Amino acid sequence: MPSSTRAAESALRRWRPGPAASVLAALVFAASSTLQIAGVPFTSSWGTRTRFDMDVYRLGGQAWHQGLSLYADGSLPFTQDGIWLPFTYPPFAALVFTPLGAMSLAVTSIGISIVTVALLVYVTKLTFDVLDVGDHANRWQLGLILSAVTVWFNPFWMTLGFGQINLVLMALIMVDVFVVGRRGGLGATAQGVLTGLASAVKLTPLVFLAVFLVAGRVRAVVVGVVAFVGAAALAWLWMPDDSKTYWTDTVFHTGRIGEPEGRINQNLNALWLRLFDGGSTASILWVVSSLVVTVLAVGAALAARPREAFAPGAIDGRVDAMVVACTVAVWGFLISPTTWAHHWVWCVPALLTCLVFAARTDDRRVRCVYGALTVVGTAIFAIGPFQLIPPIQQGWSWADHIVGNTFVIWGVAMLLAFWRMPYRNVTQAAAD
Repeated sequence: MPSSTRAAESALRRWRPGPAASVLAALVFAASSTLQIAGVPFTSSWGTRTRFDMDVYRLGGQAWHQGLSLYADGSLPFTQDGIWLPFTYPPFAALVFTPLGAMSLAVTSIGISIVTVALLVYVTKLTFDVLDVGDHANRWQLGLILSAVTVWFNPFWMTLGFGQINLVLMALIMVDVFVVGRRGGLGATAQGVLTGLASAVKLTPLVFLAVFLVAGRVRAVVVGVVAFVGAAALAWLWMPDDSKTYWTDTVFHTGRIGEPEGRINQNLNALWLRLFDGGSTASILWVVSSLVVTVLAVGAALAARPREAFAPGAIDGRVDAMVVACTVAVWGFLISPTTWAHHWVWCVPALLTCLVFAARTDDRRVRCVYGALTVVGTAIFAIGPFQLIPPIQQGWSWADHIVGNTFVIWGVAMLLAFWRMPYRNVTQAAAD
């Protein structure tokens, strides 16, 4: 580790924020997140974020309560924006969202927005714990300060603007992976439950069972599957017709969710669809590239020595554990048929992990690679470059294809770096 970096880390660990500094950090975060939620005064964003996805959650809960079909075309009412959107989530989600149907869109929007920004601070603080950044005495304040900035990153403002629950799912998974059962014993038997329940609301979190699998926690995998199946079975008891429709038909119609070739879809499937305008060529390349990315992800996860990384004990300083979690997250985003840009909320733990790699090595090559991943990734996720180019239907140049797929390109580069330059090599080089 360079002497300047060592001095900076030492100073950060020694920092003890007093009451004034803590209040200031909270006020800065509150002001920043309020502007993000409500919009910036005197701009077009002020008061225009209607959170139509949250409206769909509400309408789904109302539809089930009223005995209406969740998945029939045109079954849901129009949103308050005047558009029709289908209910694309598993039936268990409708049960979870039922209380939202009893509240107005304004109330639910404010509620989910407050929960989202609060969870952003929490997952950031938990990331600092795992990466051993700062000290227990200042990580909440550091989380507030950083979150005041990252709340403006593309995945987060989209999550807030649409009324999505990505941070809720992310927090459930991070707690399950990094907190539940850390000291073994009875608590360890519950590991996997939160991931299973999150997957019953949205299917994407199922990929995080791979974290437990590579860590040798077979019981957590089984518990997660049982929790997922149990939640689906509970929903089947309450809504058998909708459950049958979803699990035998709707779940296979990924195009129902939205345009897979649209620029907001940031994964390998969309990359090839945009390049080859659909067809069998795009499908074949998606399968092949997904297999390649899976090899990269397996290599990255195994290079992090997952069994050692997730051994029982305090989570502080388990950088390799965060590597495994971020690897699985990005792998899931890349191979999924649908990965909206707002799903990429794992960019914050991933970027912080890359920064830690760059800061704690004396190897110039490693520092350049991870430094570039940090700087370029920060720019990519802050801006959301796909927004800067026209819709694919208007035709893209080769430059547009690069700009429009930056989330994907960065994700592949991160997996390759984690595989070829694992953390143990970085720290060993620093020690030498």
